[in-house]
Amino acid sequence: MFKKFIDQLYNIYEIIFTNISFFSFLYMKFHEPSVKKEINMAEIQHSDKILHIGCGAIPYSLIILSKETRAQITGIDNQTRSITSAKKYIADYGNIHVELASGETYDVSPFDIILISYGVGDIETVLKNALQHLKNNGKIILRKPITETTEYIDSIIRKNSIKKLKLLLSQESFLIRKK
Repeated sequence: MFKKFIDQLYNIYEIIFTNISFFSFLYMKFHEPSVKKEINMAEIQHSDKILHIGCGAIPYSLIILSKETRAQITGIDNQTRSITSAKKYIADYGNIHVELASGETYDVSPFDIILISYGVGDIETVLKNALQHLKNNGKIILRKPITETTEYIDSIIRKNSIKKLKLLLSQESFLIRKK
């Protein structure tokens, strides 16, 4: 219930502020410390291929990942409006590609690291797809609402999580390694 409310707020925020560059800039700066912590937690290297599921209309994670690592990055989102907006933000970054797609069925096998955003609708199904098709020793950074728990996700975190971060507001980030 809380997650749905936060997701709706993010959607409203993105609709309003994607057209006001000052607020987009503040949004990115607000989240920058968290993304940098995730980069360190996952030990992301320039040679890694990264997939961000749920990149959103203001793809702050993609841009910060690009600036900090220069890795090859793909962002997907299942909302046309989000991808249209995201393309404007990443136009100056040659190492970032975004596309309209669903994390529930997307082919994750070419990637070394998968970042699953807090705002992804069905996190459980996206996580199942990632774990089933990610290469061995691949890493998943799972952003999760602190208040949101499911038996499946909690069991994956208990079995496969190797690091945990407390992020802004009401979310955590877990580093999960596929064995």
